Amino acid sequence: MYNSLRNVVISFSASILLVAGLSFSAYQEANNATDYAESEETKRKIVEQTRSLTQVLDEMDNALLMFFVTKQKNTLINFDAGTQKRISIAQELHKSAKDDSALNEKIKAIERDFDRKEMLARGNISDIQSKHQLDSLVFHQSVEQSRILYKTLYLFKKKQEQLLGEDAKRKGEHEKNIRSKMLMWAIVTVLLLAISFGLVFVELRKRITFQNELEKTIEELKRSNSELEQFAYVASHDIQEPLRKIRAFSDMLLLRQRQNLTDDGKATLQKIALSAERLQNLIRDLLAFSRLVNANNQVVENLSLTEVVQEVLKDLSMLVLEKKAVVNLDTLPQINGVKYQFHQLFLNLISNALKFHQKNEVPHISIKYTVKPGNLIASIPDIKTNQLYHEIAIIDNGIGFEQEYAEKIFMIFQRLHARTEFEGTGIGLAICKRVVTNHQGHIKAESVPNHGTTFTIYLPTNRKEE
Repeated sequence: MYNSLRNVVISFSASILLVAGLSFSAYQEANNATDYAESEETKRKIVEQTRSLTQVLDEMDNALLMFFVTKQKNTLINFDAGTQKRISIAQELHKSAKDDSALNEKIKAIERDFDRKEMLARGNISDIQSKHQLDSLVFHQSVEQSRILYKTLYLFKKKQEQLLGEDAKRKGEHEKNIRSKMLMWAIVTVLLLAISFGLVFVELRKRITFQNELEKTIEELKRSNSELEQFAYVASHDIQEPLRKIRAFSDMLLLRQRQNLTDDGKATLQKIALSAERLQNLIRDLLAFSRLVNANNQVVENLSLTEVVQEVLKDLSMLVLEKKAVVNLDTLPQINGVKYQFHQLFLNLISNALKFHQKNEVPHISIKYTVKPGNLIASIPDIKTNQLYHEIAIIDNGIGFEQEYAEKIFMIFQRLHARTEFEGTGIGLAICKRVVTNHQGHIKAESVPNHGTTFTIYLPTNRKEE
């Protein structure tokens, strides 16, 4: 099989050499000549269209000047016509530019300058028509914008003329050396093509093997996911039900047999109830985390984060009252996200701020919001510098922690305090991290012991930084 495959490769390579040797030189010469001609024609069109834009700008400025002098509305006909002409010419320029992104951006910049010029001019026209006087500041801005446009158009045209000259020079040099170069590059190209074919073939075989292994892995993952789903179902029903009964019966026994139990017996029953409650909380949090990890089927909707936080505060209202906490909430943005997940996010962060408060001090929690460019966000390496982000900061005056643990606290089951000091499963902040990650965001923690903690969430907006 290997020898047969090798013969096929050799035969195919020989065919490529024969075909390339007979046709490549002629084809490449004709193709290059066509490319040069098309490039030259395109640049000539762009130069002519730029001249037309300059002429349109002259007509618009003359029409404006006549209107400022005579205040006759009919003098604006050329201004309005110029507006339509420049739009049409810009469209032709974009067609000429084709897929040249840099050139298209320059044309768009010229269009924006025209838009600003027209906006300022319309402001002057409106002032004269309504107030019968000219706003000198807007007028000077309009004149300055015209100067900028003339300069931009001149430089743009000059650049295209320069490129046109360079193309002509290259064309002349190319025609002098084309025959020998074409033959040399044809041979090199064919050799590279042959080598590439061999490499592609080897890679294809590797990919087929990898694909087969991948399909097996996918099947194993499907079975594993199915088993995990079955486990989640068992955890949410079959395991929690006995736990509920253990708690109920221990509470019932403690209530009914209080008179017959010794102090040690009462303490033992209370420990049983407490352990069952802790296990229930752990299962509940594990299920919540599992639900976030397998979040493909959850509905993404447009939601108000302000309303989400207000719902969370309602859920925590008794705890807020008990702690006499003060909560200050900025107006938060509308985003596209999974409501359940954001409810979990703010529930964990706010309940942590209430739980880890300093003794003999009223908890103060501030939830602040702003929009921040990615290039101004420090200490997050994966942030996109050209992206705008919603920045939401949850600030408290709690016990805080050492900054060296700022990353560790987001790991599942990680705790900085003993269970006897503060209740919890060590999953809450892992849930927060997962929610933010599910929404392509970032979260960081900053803290000083006994001086509070700030959790900052960055969620990408639908806009890019301008």
